[in-house]
Amino acid sequence: MRTSRQSNELATHDAFPLRTVAAMTGLTPDLIRAWEKRHAVVAPIRGARGARLYTSADIAHLRLLARVVGAGRAIGDVAALSRAELEKLAAQPRPDGQGTESPYARSPGEDFVARISDRLERFDVSAVVGLLGDAVVGLGARNFVHEVALPLVRLVGRRWADGELSIAEEHLLSGVLRNLLAGLMQSRRVTGRPVLLATPVGERHEIGLLMVAVLALDAGANVVYLGVDLPAAEIVTAATQTRARVVGLSVVASKNRTRAMGEITAIRAALPADSELWLGGADAKNVAAGVESFGGVVLDSLPATETELTRIAARGPAATDFGAAAKKHST
Repeated sequence: MRTSRQSNELATHDAFPLRTVAAMTGLTPDLIRAWEKRHAVVAPIRGARGARLYTSADIAHLRLLARVVGAGRAIGDVAALSRAELEKLAAQPRPDGQGTESPYARSPGEDFVARISDRLERFDVSAVVGLLGDAVVGLGARNFVHEVALPLVRLVGRRWADGELSIAEEHLLSGVLRNLLAGLMQSRRVTGRPVLLATPVGERHEIGLLMVAVLALDAGANVVYLGVDLPAAEIVTAATQTRARVVGLSVVASKNRTRAMGEITAIRAALPADSELWLGGADAKNVAAGVESFGGVVLDSLPATETELTRIAARGPAATDFGAAAKKHST
């Protein structure tokens, strides 16, 4: 039984509101309340304003119950079972012989992506904003980027290309995501030689760059975010004045490739010798291949970017190991 002190600690450190729990479990708020009232499957604590708050253990238990019930068993028959007993049932085939797959088998990130996509099609801005915020709270910034933001951007991109979504819907998501990621970035402050992030002249795709900024801060790197469509001279000046450890550039649009090559050639030539140059984005390999003696780090995925962020974070606030990285990743 939880003491008052324990409840207060959980409310502060390890508790989530009902709306977030619903998104993370795939269960509706009404169903969670019904299971709670009729079968006492969870015992939420109360927040400062009386709202129900659920722990990570509560969420894990609800997800397990959802899998078992989704496989065809009645909640009344399984509500009192232990975690071990529920896990054993979840691993068994469905009683109707159709296997164990159910709508509740999705991961928390997949649940958020599905719900946000549905609200996006209805232009329900407040719901999209709310679900994205819940995803950040429930998953944390790093997992949010990997499990919600990136899959959602890819899903919307595919559906737009297939004619299933309008340009307006794509722009709506981009705008909301941009504001959210920028907010996450502004909420963190790290010192030391920064990772400077920008896109060269003619490149206006920003969401991927913002994701990298959030991941860099999460990895413990200082970030100076310059934004999009910057001339080479401005990027070099900023890198020089901030003593940037890394200048990270994103290039996505193939139609801007020739211009990007010229800009990056100029940046590479004028960049301080102790600043690394990273190039990421959908067109990064092509652009780097067209830059003579590029000598930088080409990153083709967020995991690859995180590997490099971990490397520079491990080297401390001033040191770098650019030679090894360039040999490993350069084209």
